[in-house]
Amino acid sequence: MRIALAVLVCLSFAGASAAAGSQRPFLWQCAGIGLQTAQDTCYERLLLQDIDTSGNPATELPRIDQRAKAAGGALYANCHMYMHVVGRAWAREHHLTLDRLQAVVPRSNDPGCSAGFGMGLVMGLGPQIIATGGKSALRTCDSLPTRMREFTCVHSLGHALMRGYHESLFLAVRACEKLGAAAAPDCAQGAFHDYWIALRGADESTVPMHAVQSPRRLCAEPDYRVYAVQCWYRYWIEQVPGPVVDSAAAVLKLCHGLTGGGRVGCIAGAEKAALDTPVGQARMCERMSAADGLACLRGVANQAYAGQPRRERAFFGVCKRMKAPAGCAAWLGQTFNVLENGRFRCPPGALHAACVVGTHRWRQPLVTFA
Repeated sequence: MRIALAVLVCLSFAGASAAAGSQRPFLWQCAGIGLQTAQDTCYERLLLQDIDTSGNPATELPRIDQRAKAAGGALYANCHMYMHVVGRAWAREHHLTLDRLQAVVPRSNDPGCSAGFGMGLVMGLGPQIIATGGKSALRTCDSLPTRMREFTCVHSLGHALMRGYHESLFLAVRACEKLGAAAAPDCAQGAFHDYWIALRGADESTVPMHAVQSPRRLCAEPDYRVYAVQCWYRYWIEQVPGPVVDSAAAVLKLCHGLTGGGRVGCIAGAEKAALDTPVGQARMCERMSAADGLACLRGVANQAYAGQPRRERAFFGVCKRMKAPAGCAAWLGQTFNVLENGRFRCPPGALHAACVVGTHRWRQPLVTFA
């Protein structure tokens, strides 16, 4: 009897081990490819295939967000950018029009795969969007059900205008301005982001003619000075190889000599390039002056806590160590309220009032975020 039981136990363990071994991560076929460009192409092809098979991007993308997080690795790290390509391809394949955009935008606030796919859709509509200078697409953005999706959509308009105007930054930024004060700042951030992407010919972009390579020069030009924060914000993350940002000193060294909006955007963008947790990023900000610390906080990835109220509220602990704690609480209140679509509840304590002030700004342009 004992022998039979032992055999049964062994067989059970063997069966469990075999089952565990057969459970491969999402899109495992691409994970082992050594050549970066081949791996990227593999992920983009299989992601598009998955979405096509589902028949409904709006509901499939939230599932992909979860599977990509579980898989980790290159898929999770690069899913946003993969989905730029996938979204544009899907839009072409399915002859997407502005009228149908709202029906297929992912039903998720996730800044990774879902946001990237939504941006790809809007970018794919570039030729249709420039017919009205972006105003027709803005109506679609404004009608989306959450503030985070609206922000992502408006940011995407900047990218789409750049593609529609063949990477003419001047025309794209002017078109953003004509969308009005509520949309122009976040639309312009998308346009500048696409400019830095295009300088290296990435994401199926076209290198701009007579391009200015230096943000210190470009962001100080009279046409763009008012958008210096947006101009600088995504510069560092588009550098290959990027800078090593592992301390407050490293951030401040990158932005040495800058003032005003240029300094704010440079510091925020440099902090965004720091490969650390939100808490680790915030520790760098704590070691800066009041003004520089608040600029730094704009680059901290607190969107990683979306949908996790306890972690969101706990994160306010960093403000107690900042040299401008009220400003910190106001920014976190604003951005967490965006992530929770107006339902965020500020933590009790000395910074509660400052947080509430920030939550009231959730409909205002974000300028830097996510």
